[in-house]
Amino acid sequence: MRVSVRRFAAAVAGAFMALAVTGPVAAAEGDEVWSWGRNQYGQLGNGTLNAAGEPVPGPVSLPSGTTVTAVSGGYGFSIALTADGEVLAWGYNDEGQLGDGTYTRTTEPVSVDLPDGVTITAISVGDDHTLALTSEGTVLAWGYNEWGQLGDGSTSDRNTPVLVDLPAGTVVKSISAGSGHSLALTSTGEVLAWGDNDFGQLGDGTTTQRETPVEVTLPAGTTVTEIAGGGDHSLALTATGDVLAWGYNAEGQLGDGTTTRRTTPVTTHIPPGVTVTAIAAASGFISFALTSTGELLAWGDNAYGQLGDGTTTRRTEPIMVHLPAGASVVQVAAGDDHVIALTSGGRIFAWGYNRYGQLGDGSTTNRSEPVEVEQPEGSTIVAIGSGSYHGLAIARAPSTTTTLTAEPGKARTGEAVTFTAEVDCPSGNPTGTVVFTADGDAIGSAALQDGKATLTVTGLPEGRHEIVAAYQGNADCPASTSETVVVTITACDVDPDETPSPDETPSPGETPPPGPAGPPSCRDFLAVTGPDTGLIARTGLVVTLTGALVLLAVVASRRRA
Repeated sequence: MRVSVRRFAAAVAGAFMALAVTGPVAAAEGDEVWSWGRNQYGQLGNGTLNAAGEPVPGPVSLPSGTTVTAVSGGYGFSIALTADGEVLAWGYNDEGQLGDGTYTRTTEPVSVDLPDGVTITAISVGDDHTLALTSEGTVLAWGYNEWGQLGDGSTSDRNTPVLVDLPAGTVVKSISAGSGHSLALTSTGEVLAWGDNDFGQLGDGTTTQRETPVEVTLPAGTTVTEIAGGGDHSLALTATGDVLAWGYNAEGQLGDGTTTRRTTPVTTHIPPGVTVTAIAAASGFISFALTSTGELLAWGDNAYGQLGDGTTTRRTEPIMVHLPAGASVVQVAAGDDHVIALTSGGRIFAWGYNRYGQLGDGSTTNRSEPVEVEQPEGSTIVAIGSGSYHGLAIARAPSTTTTLTAEPGKARTGEAVTFTAEVDCPSGNPTGTVVFTADGDAIGSAALQDGKATLTVTGLPEGRHEIVAAYQGNADCPASTSETVVVTITACDVDPDETPSPDETPSPGETPPPGPAGPPSCRDFLAVTGPDTGLIARTGLVVTLTGALVLLAVVASRRRA
């Protein structure tokens, strides 16, 4: 078991523990997870180990077909929530923090051993433990439990999830894990806390460790809307936009203008006129607040530039992070002395400690102002997370959308039908070929011009046909297939038993005369226009040859007569 250093780390600058924290972000789903930074224990999830770290993002080896909605990390391990309500974990596991029933480290994701029938809706990761909120409003926890941070009434580590012993009737709506303590916000607006309390981070007016949840002593009349657990401090956002803080404060991380620890909540000094919409706290003795204008406030320790204000000066009250012009932050995640922020434009910025490349800018240079993370080309970042010395991001792979239309949707045999495929590719310029199929068989292809490909056919046989357009893709735009479009072909308006009159009967080798004005007749030649006519060309040829043989037979019969 790894020896805990968090208790004595609280007495020196730059704690060794880490906590991934995020502000609320719009529902995000991605089919990729990217990771960067330290990889001593496999926390990057790419199947390798590299203690020196990876300074640019690379892909996590997710199980095929996985869609991820949230990511977070702790000391040497990572956690991901899937769209199915399952949880994946990888990396360090000496205290059971992967929740898979073992103490075996893994360099690729494994499934957390959740109880049968349980659906997880949110995750939060501390230093060596994880919290998971269920769809029923209960809380599961696993991993390290020295201070009772799992909330099950014990101090025993757990390598599979156990239920937090909530007060009877409690429904939890959000969770947040500190380094060695845990927080829960209830449906009635109360805040519960449990685990380590050496510095008053449970907010109950004591410094007594708790193995089951106790209520935080909030100011009278306070309604809390959001919570955030830090290293040894806690934050809460109220319905009136105030930020409350309590616990350890040696670096000013409570933001009340002092360095005095607090065992009950005090008000953070938010600048006048600023509206806070989300909060975050980290174990590196720092705190954050997102504003309604997309700006980011920070306060606390700044030894490595982790406040992002261009200095290394500690701040006991909030200051503005020096974001690039035009950047609007929607999510923030912090590890041990480094910070990652996601903007509304899908760009990632990072600053602070960078020994292991956790800023993702290709270097190991500390930064006191935000620098841009080197993002995977073509992928769209939708959410972020952080571990102690590594970063995480959920991304959507480059994609295209192919849309198919048919005009007309109902036609008679021999009547022309035009198919138009439009390809949208946000990551590049769609070029190349679209292949059209009818009932699974190719009927032709067409080259894209300005994102459109058009094919006209006049030889679809009578009946209902399912048409699909398949874009073949190029280097920047992956292949995609349209939804099925149904085209119905009905019999032409000429009596199929009609026998041509003698004056209409062509001589051998003569082309049959055209039908009357209006829709094509059954006697018209079935044709296809457009490249690669395939099936329809062959169908038209067979019909034409058959018609010619029948015609010759009729002529020969009349001559014999």
